[in-house]
Amino acid sequence: MTLLANKTRLLRLLSLSLLLGLLGISGCENASKDNIKAWPLVENCDLHQQACESKMGDAVVNLKISPHPIPIAKPLGIELSIQNLAAKKVELDISGINMYMGYNRVNLLETKPGQFVGTSMLAFCTNEKMDWQITLMIHLEDGSQVQVPYNLMTVNRQ
Repeated sequence: MTLLANKTRLLRLLSLSLLLGLLGISGCENASKDNIKAWPLVENCDLHQQACESKMGDAVVNLKISPHPIPIAKPLGIELSIQNLAAKKVELDISGINMYMGYNRVNLLETKPGQFVGTSMLAFCTNEKMDWQITLMIHLEDGSQVQVPYNLMTVNRQ
């Protein structure tokens, strides 16, 4: 193949990948807003110091992020335990509150019933103080979703 043919083929593949990616993004939200139950923000717990628990009725969600304190731009260990919720899939979403920091969502893997683990990272930010919302997105067997939000604040000490 000539260099021009290779470039044309590569351009077509990139265009197709971009189109498929856009179609996938628009169709990835399979839970309607009616099927999402948002729990109250967990406020009286510091993820920098300890695991934080959230309860709704008899359901309990316990999130631990390590190491302590939670660093910026370094791998984070995520541990989650869920009681009295039939979780089919769990995602952890990290979003910047005072600055958009890009898409940061990871699937957590179930190690045994009700126990999930994963790895993520807080993006580096030039702001001295950064406010984050960490949301657990628990997809249930019945097709509904439970969202459990936590706030986290980091300070960049360069």
